[in-house]
Amino acid sequence: MSDLRISQLPAASSLSESDLAPVTQLGANPTTRRATLAQLRTTVHDQRSVHVRDFGAVGNGTTNDAPAIQAAINSLKGAGGGVVQFGPKTYRLASGIVIDGVTVRLEGAGFTEGPGPGDGTWLYVDQTGFTPITFTGLSARGSLMRDIAVVQAQNANFAQGWTPVNYDWFFRIQDCQGGVDFDNIFLCAVTRGFYCYNSGRTDFRRIRGQVFTSGIEVDAALDVPRMSNIHFWPFWSADTNVMNYQQTQGDALVFKRADGPFIDQAFALGYRSMFRFSQGVSGYTTKFYINSAYADFCKYGVLIDSYGVDGLIANLTTQGEAWLGSGASLSGANGILISSDNCRLQIGNLRIDAVQDNAICVTGINNRIDLFALRAVRYNTRNNGAAAIQLANSGSGTPNTVILGSPPVLEGTYAGLLNNTDGNGVVQMRAPAGTLTVPGLAIGQSNSGLWAPSATALAMSANGGEVMRITQGGVVTLGGASGAHGLELNTPTSSVNRFLLTSAIASGTPALATSGSDTNIGLKLQTKGTGGLAVATGGGTQMQVSDQSSAVNYLQVQGAATSGVVGWLALGADANIAAVIGQPKGTGALLAQIPDASAVGGNARGANAVDLQTSRTVATQVASGNQSAVHGGNANTASGIGATVAGGNTNTANGNYSWVPGGQNATARAAYGKGVFAAGRFAADGDAQQGFSVLRRQTTDATISRVTADGLVQSNNNTLNLPAFGAFFGRLRVVSKLQGGTDAAVWDVAVAAVRGATGGSMVIFLGAGSLLPPTASNGTSAANWRLSIAADTINGGIAVSITGAAASTINTVATFDSTETFTAS
Repeated sequence: MSDLRISQLPAASSLSESDLAPVTQLGANPTTRRATLAQLRTTVHDQRSVHVRDFGAVGNGTTNDAPAIQAAINSLKGAGGGVVQFGPKTYRLASGIVIDGVTVRLEGAGFTEGPGPGDGTWLYVDQTGFTPITFTGLSARGSLMRDIAVVQAQNANFAQGWTPVNYDWFFRIQDCQGGVDFDNIFLCAVTRGFYCYNSGRTDFRRIRGQVFTSGIEVDAALDVPRMSNIHFWPFWSADTNVMNYQQTQGDALVFKRADGPFIDQAFALGYRSMFRFSQGVSGYTTKFYINSAYADFCKYGVLIDSYGVDGLIANLTTQGEAWLGSGASLSGANGILISSDNCRLQIGNLRIDAVQDNAICVTGINNRIDLFALRAVRYNTRNNGAAAIQLANSGSGTPNTVILGSPPVLEGTYAGLLNNTDGNGVVQMRAPAGTLTVPGLAIGQSNSGLWAPSATALAMSANGGEVMRITQGGVVTLGGASGAHGLELNTPTSSVNRFLLTSAIASGTPALATSGSDTNIGLKLQTKGTGGLAVATGGGTQMQVSDQSSAVNYLQVQGAATSGVVGWLALGADANIAAVIGQPKGTGALLAQIPDASAVGGNARGANAVDLQTSRTVATQVASGNQSAVHGGNANTASGIGATVAGGNTNTANGNYSWVPGGQNATARAAYGKGVFAAGRFAADGDAQQGFSVLRRQTTDATISRVTADGLVQSNNNTLNLPAFGAFFGRLRVVSKLQGGTDAAVWDVAVAAVRGATGGSMVIFLGAGSLLPPTASNGTSAANWRLSIAADTINGGIAVSITGAAASTINTVATFDSTETFTAS
C-alpha cells in the first residue's frame, strides 16, 4: 500500500476524528503513510487561531454548542493559548463553558444592538442552573472576550409584578487573581451580568445592554478593576412592569471589596442604584474613582450601605424620576444615600434632579462629604420642608459633615432649606482666610465681605476697611480695626446677663440697662489706669453707693500723691473691723484684677481659682484651671485643675494638680501632679529644669501593671513622658507594701532616657530592666516582687511597671526626681 496513490484508495462517505487518512510523501520513492484526522487538525492549527465550527459548533440557535466551544478552548491548552473565533451566528449554550488552565481570546464578529439575536455573534441561554461562561484559575489571567452579544430567554408576559427568570450570573471571573478583559460586550435581557471575585485588574470596556438585577458586581478585587464606556438602557423592553422591577431590585454596578476601582463614561437608566457600595466577605471598597457618570430614572445615583467606603467622584448627574411618571420622583429617592458609618466622599460636580425629599441623605455617624459644586433641582417635591442635605443626628457619636466648596444652586418649586436643623450634623462652606482688602468671602464687591485675620478670629470689611471683628472667647470689636475700634464687647463663657442699650424717639431718653435670666442684675463700670468714674446728672457729678441697713462700718478708697500708695481701708465705729480681700460666690474665682481678655487683666479664671498675680505679658497667663492658684510673680500660668504656681516668672502649671514653687521658665508639660522649677532657660520654657513626679498603683495579682500619677491606665499625661528631643536623668525610688502585712520592698534606681521627634524613638540608656529584684525587701513574698523600667514608645516616656503577687493587695508608690532638658530638634 505504501506505493499507492491517494486516488487509488477507496472513497469514504464520512470521516471521524479517529479515522485514518493517507498522506503521500513525495520523492524518489513516493510513500503513503497513515495519520488520524485529529493529528492532521492539530498540525494544521498549530500556533494558529481556532474556529468553533471546526469543533462542531453549529450556531443555529437550537443545538447546544457549549461542548464544541469548550473543545475549541481545550484544544489550545498546552499550546501556549490562542484565539477562539466565533462566526456571525447564534450559539445556544445549554451547559457551562470554563476557561481555566489556558489564556485565550474569545473573539466574535460584532453584533447589532436590539431586543434579541440579529446580525453578528450571539450566545443564547434558555435554561437555568448553570453559569454560561466562567474564567477561573491563575492560567486564565490575560484572557479576553470581545465583540460578542449575550441573551437570555425571558418571560415576555409583562404583567404587574413581573420578575426575570432566575438565571445565574452569565459571566463569572473567579479566583484569577489578575486581569481578564471584556471589550464590546452586549448584554440583552440578562438577569445577572458579570460577577468578579478575587480577580483584580479586571477590565470592562464598552459594556452595554439591559440587565435586570445586577450588571457588574466586584468583590475581593485587591488591585484596581477598571470600567469604561458602560451603558445600561432598556434595549430589550421598556415596559412599565419591567422597569418597575429594575427600579426596586436592580443595581447597575455593585462594589463590595474593591481596592481603587476606576469608572469612567458610565450611564444607567432605570435602576434602584447606579453605583452601590456594600460589604463584601473580605471588606469594603476604598479609594474608588468615578470620572463621568449619569444615572437616569434611578432611585439612588450612589447608594452606600457599607462601613468605611471612601472615594472620589469627579462629575455625576443623577435623576430620580419614576418610569413613565410624568416627571414625578420615585418614592424615597435620593441622589446620594449613605446608610452606614465612617464613609468619605470627595465630589467635584454634582447635579441631583427629581427627588421627593432630600437630594443627599446621610444616616449613621462620622460620615463626611467634601462637595465642590452642588446643583439640586426639584427636591422637596412633596413640599414637606425637606432640606437638600439631610444629616442624621449622630447622638454621642461623631457628627456627620458636608463641606461645600462653593455656594450650592437650589432650584425647584419648593426648593428652600439647604440642610436640616434638627440634628447635630455640620453643613458648611469654607473659604480662604483672605485679607482686609480681598476677603475670602466677598459680598457685593471684591473688597467687602468676611475674612479670617487669624485662626481664632473672623472679621468684616467694607470697601477695604475693617468694621467688625469677632474673636474666639467672646470678644467683639466694632467701628474699626482691632486696636482702633470704637466699641468692644466681651462675653464671658456661659453668659446669661447682659447690657441692654435702648434708643428713643423724639423727646425720649436713651437707656443703658442690664438684662438677663437673673432676677436681680447689677451694673459695673470699670475704668482703666488712672481714669475716673463719674456718674453725672445735669451739670453735676454724682456717685451712689447701695445702702446697707444699720451700717456702722464702711470701706474707704484712698488715692495717693506722686510716688504714694493707693489702697482701701476698713473704717467705722467698731474698734476691730475685719476686711475681706474678696469673697466669690458659688464657684467664682478670687482675683487681684478684673479679667479683660488682655495682658492687663487677663482671661477669665477657672472655677474656685485664686489669682493674685498682677503682671503678665499675654492674657492667658492666669489661673485658668478650676481650683487652680497663682499666688504672685510675673507671667505665670496655672491652667490645670488644681494646679498651683507660688510665684516666680513665666512658669506654667498646665497639668492637673501640677505645681511650681517659684523660679522662672519652668513648665509641667500637662503632666498630672508634677512639680517643676527652674532658674531660667536656653531657648524654651522647661529646657533646663528640675522635675518631681509621684506615681502609684494598687495590684491584686502577679500581672505586670503600669505605675501612673493618677493610678489609672497610662496616657500621655499621667506617666513619665519626655518632650520631643528631650533627655531626663533622675533617681527613681519605689516602695511597695503588702496590705494587712509587713512585707515590703524598695527599689532605688538611677534612670536616664532620651527621645527623638516621636515616641517611637524613646531610648532608656541607664536603668532599663525587666523584672528588677528589690534593692531591699522584708518578708518572703516581697523578695519575689519585681520592678520593670522600659521605654514607652506609644506615649514617649519612661514606663515604670510593678509585678506583685497573686491574691495579694499591694500598694506601690514611686517618685522620680528628674533633671530635664530638651532641644528644638
